Amino acid sequence: MMPTKTVLGAGIYDLPASLYHADPCPEPSLSSSIAKLICLSSPAHARQAHPRLNPAAVPDEAEHFDIGTAAHAVLLEGEAAVAIVDAKDWRTNAAKDARDAARAAGRVPLLARVWDDVKAMVAAARGQLDQHTDGGAKMFTVGNPADPGVPERTLIWEDDGVWCRARLDWLRPQKDRLFPWAIDDYKTTSASANPDAWTRTMFSSGFDVQAAWYLRGLRQLSGSDAVFRFAVQETYPPFALSVIALGPDALVIAEKKCLYALEAWRECQQAGTWPTYAHRTCYASMPPWHEEWWLERELR
Repeated sequence: MMPTKTVLGAGIYDLPASLYHADPCPEPSLSSSIAKLICLSSPAHARQAHPRLNPAAVPDEAEHFDIGTAAHAVLLEGEAAVAIVDAKDWRTNAAKDARDAARAAGRVPLLARVWDDVKAMVAAARGQLDQHTDGGAKMFTVGNPADPGVPERTLIWEDDGVWCRARLDWLRPQKDRLFPWAIDDYKTTSASANPDAWTRTMFSSGFDVQAAWYLRGLRQLSGSDAVFRFAVQETYPPFALSVIALGPDALVIAEKKCLYALEAWRECQQAGTWPTYAHRTCYASMPPWHEEWWLERELR
């Protein structure tokens, strides 16, 4: 394993998650998760979550060992990516030691009682992708020489003085002159993967920024455009899955959000100040749905 203080320049790398999340760039870098915080919250929230600017920051995945996390690991890297722990829960010292040992080895710890569900979920994902009508079967094809996709690739690039990074779930070449690359991202949800429902989740969670950010990074490093798609799967039977991509209009706005995050990051780094929300009174406009609800009630 690479030392945690490794410093890397622009390029595409195969790195352990711990090194990526520690931020191996020459300067504190902007990632999609930090860019989302700038857009959805404030620069102060972004600074609080950054591992180089706040050593006490806790990575998002620090204590998550649910079925979705394990399915993500198995789908992208195969069964060797998880370590099965034969324990009722994580409360005993023995279970905690096994958990920590698995994480130190770069594997996802998983309780034995959940393993059958994970295998069923991954099998359901592969079966549904095989039925997809526009190339879904090529997503996450671990070990298939006919589809040379690779998991968990790190992109590092410099964007007008700002160091940036991204960690792609799945990167693969495709035979398309305009879009020679494809980026696939696997999401799990305990709610609904119905495209109508999850699209709302995508925008409220900033996943549109993630898509535009990954596309921007790959374009900077390869000089080529790519296609980005989410495979979204429910974590409960029948483990239904949908494939969702941003339309051209949504991508334009998402790219503008990335530019906003880059400019805000650049200004905050130069000034050394990280503001929260606006220091003025903000006046709320009536949402159309609320106005409609009240007018209907008034009529009744």
